[in-house]
Amino acid sequence: MPRVDALAPHDQTAAAGADKAPVDRGGVQIVTACGETLDGTTARHRFGGVTVSLVRGGPRELVLPSHRIDGARDGYLRVCRPLTGEIWVFQDGRHGVVRSPHLICFDSTRPYKVIMPENFRMVDVMVPHRLVGISGTEARNLTAQPWAGDQGLAALLSTLLDGLCRHGKEVETAVDLLGGSVVGLAAALFSERMRDVAADSEVARQALVLRIQAHVRERLAEPDLSPVVIARRHNISLRYLQKIFQEFGISPARWVRDERLARCRSELADPALDHLPVALIGERAGLYGASRFSRLFRERYGTTPREFRKERAGL
Repeated sequence: MPRVDALAPHDQTAAAGADKAPVDRGGVQIVTACGETLDGTTARHRFGGVTVSLVRGGPRELVLPSHRIDGARDGYLRVCRPLTGEIWVFQDGRHGVVRSPHLICFDSTRPYKVIMPENFRMVDVMVPHRLVGISGTEARNLTAQPWAGDQGLAALLSTLLDGLCRHGKEVETAVDLLGGSVVGLAAALFSERMRDVAADSEVARQALVLRIQAHVRERLAEPDLSPVVIARRHNISLRYLQKIFQEFGISPARWVRDERLARCRSELADPALDHLPVALIGERAGLYGASRFSRLFRERYGTTPREFRKERAGL
């Protein structure tokens, strides 16, 4: 089972090493950008908006000091699944320690320290806040807390990450399905954990939003996926659905459209999907009609889908 240990003496010296240059082994890697590739990364795959990396190495510390945090960048949660060795995470006044098959996470919008005290292999997953409908402040309820990777939703996510680590190259062409699976499971797990730590109405609403967003992402291709349909499937009124999305400054219909366009942009950026016609890319995300798809894409990204693909390919 995962456990929480007392602050180790090793940790007390980490701050003193925070100004040292990163080293490959036995030292401190100062995190200079929230999405940077960690030292020791041997494989890195993008599934939609989610990045899954396999990292290995010897004893080390990762440190994100407060002065390195870029508030202008989009935030994300980083979920770690050790394959061998231990991972210690320190953030938000807590610290947790995990071994395989358990999970632990930390957030990019606040200082953190991650220690691997021995030789290790781990799966490192970066999940943008926007994909799971959660803010950095709300993520304080989730960080530096071990999640049992042999029980419930955490077990499903742990098994999926282990499989992606082992077979990432073979499954790259399934980007839409696997990205949706990782995001859907992560969102459901975050929702479950937030319900565990608080039971007030604000957290309950946030948990509902996470469930709704996970549901929508799994069904983007459905042409009738309207706010009315979404509300009915979750046994709430359309008015209440609009109210809870209004707290995030967006309407349900606009959020669904933005998710569809983001899915299309991700697929158009993937060379493995160049064999698919542009119109089919739109249909796979529920945007039917080539001219409508092109117009909405241009309004969102300032270029047409076809031009975006050509620019990416350097044509």
